[in-house]
Amino acid sequence: MANQQSYDKILTRFTQILRRLYEGEVLSVSELAKEFNVSTKTIQRDFNERLYHFPIEKVGRKWKMSQGHSIVKERTIQEKQVIEVLENIANGISDTFGANTKNLFSKIQNPTDNSMYSKTIIEDITGNVELLFKIEDSIRNRYQISFYFNEKLRHVNPYKIVSFDGFWYLYAYEILSDKIKTYYFNDIRSVELSDSVFIVQENIANALKNSLNAWFEPNAKPFKILLHVKSEIAKYFYRRPLCATQVIIKEYEDGSIDIELFATSEKEILLEIKKWMPNLIVKSPKSLAKASSDVAIEFINAQIGTLSS
Repeated sequence: MANQQSYDKILTRFTQILRRLYEGEVLSVSELAKEFNVSTKTIQRDFNERLYHFPIEKVGRKWKMSQGHSIVKERTIQEKQVIEVLENIANGISDTFGANTKNLFSKIQNPTDNSMYSKTIIEDITGNVELLFKIEDSIRNRYQISFYFNEKLRHVNPYKIVSFDGFWYLYAYEILSDKIKTYYFNDIRSVELSDSVFIVQENIANALKNSLNAWFEPNAKPFKILLHVKSEIAKYFYRRPLCATQVIIKEYEDGSIDIELFATSEKEILLEIKKWMPNLIVKSPKSLAKASSDVAIEFINAQIGTLSS
């Protein structure tokens, strides 16, 4: 298995190749092979299998960015803001990925101070870059894949690589169990692409849009939840809904609100409720209200324990 240093070299090579393409250079496969001390087959594979979804085209034995896609430094204010946000998010993934991204962005930005800071923490999966490219390719081309997960061979139709609370998962339909599942990305081993092509089922693809977190149960029927949001935190639910299904159904004079939404499991919604305790109260269903009360008691006891220690 390739070590972290080799993965870093691959990422550095991709970053530098893309930077130079976006700057308008026409790149020779043989010259790149010498520069990065790899074979011409490796560089050809980079272009044909790993970078082909970028707007690049082959000209003879060389590669260039397609017309209209080269990057210039003169950008609108909105474009600069987008670049700054993406750069901050990249820094939260890993030091290596952040450094490579910063190097690339420095080529498309004028030398000004970045006025934004993001505390977004995203799990580092750059150590599994080969796995990432292979699964991404299978999703794009609708290839069935097989891999080992929890020491068991799985055969799946892959739909999305998704991040829940900063952790990465593969969202896929498992063929033998006839279930939709999420697999923790860094526990996936030995991925093999099949020649079989699957047909995308819209219900599977759309179910993910309404998920709250990693406890999402794609095979369960969503159930309705009614929550009372106290005035102290109500403004946050106006600014950013708890999920795609959230609807504000009542506003009170004291500034509190009632919201309605759907979840697929108690664990899924309880994780969100816990973040806002004690200012988020379950009104229905009763079973969830009881479960949230138990969580609230644990929360209070934990706070008391902290204060007394």
